[in-house]
Amino acid sequence: MQYSELKTAIQDYCQNSETTFVNHINDFIIAAEDKIFATISMPAFWKSDVDQVCADGTAEYELDAGVLDIFSVRVSEGTTAQSSGVAFGPVRYLMRKDYDFMLEAYPGTASASEKGIPKYYAVSSSGVSTSDPTMTIRLGPIPDAVYPMTVDYYEKVAANSITNGSTDANKTWLSVSFPDVLLYGALTQAYIFMKGEQDILQAYEMKFNEGLSLIKNLGEGRQVSDAYTDGTKSVPAQ
Repeated sequence: MQYSELKTAIQDYCQNSETTFVNHINDFIIAAEDKIFATISMPAFWKSDVDQVCADGTAEYELDAGVLDIFSVRVSEGTTAQSSGVAFGPVRYLMRKDYDFMLEAYPGTASASEKGIPKYYAVSSSGVSTSDPTMTIRLGPIPDAVYPMTVDYYEKVAANSITNGSTDANKTWLSVSFPDVLLYGALTQAYIFMKGEQDILQAYEMKFNEGLSLIKNLGEGRQVSDAYTDGTKSVPAQ
């Protein structure tokens, strides 16, 4: 489904082309996208920041804009510079710790600093850059050399939205793979805005939640398993 098709469908379902309503259609769509992103962990929304490089004596690093949550952080135990992240071993995956633990264990002061190959990371702070979220992490021990680092994370940036630029031909993974879920999510938001009849609103919400369950089954079930290790899934005979 393209952006123009989604926008037209929302107006058709709601039978509303009033100017104020039309002006808020992007808001309805973005609200639906945000709820889907926040509810479901999908590989389509996973990204990797491969441009990070640890520096000798530097404890904290700001990640790419758009980071909502971190899946993993890994560094190469070799110090050879790489332009495409941690592609060669040996690779060390860092364990996530509380930020206060990091400050106490690896304070980084002149009188008490322990440096080495990082073993842990903690979220130091989060903020916003233009319209996209940002996140900073702290490493411990504090790096004692240059180590290539790759961060896998869950991303939500403005460019992910089908409304980005409001180009009629815009498509996203979500609008192509599950257009009905995006539509019913936007309709739910639109009908709340219209203060529409409760039975119709509940019907839209039900269809939206049914769609969320299907995407959740795909993203958190099928796409994190395979037939060789987990066997072929079957439905009991009726």
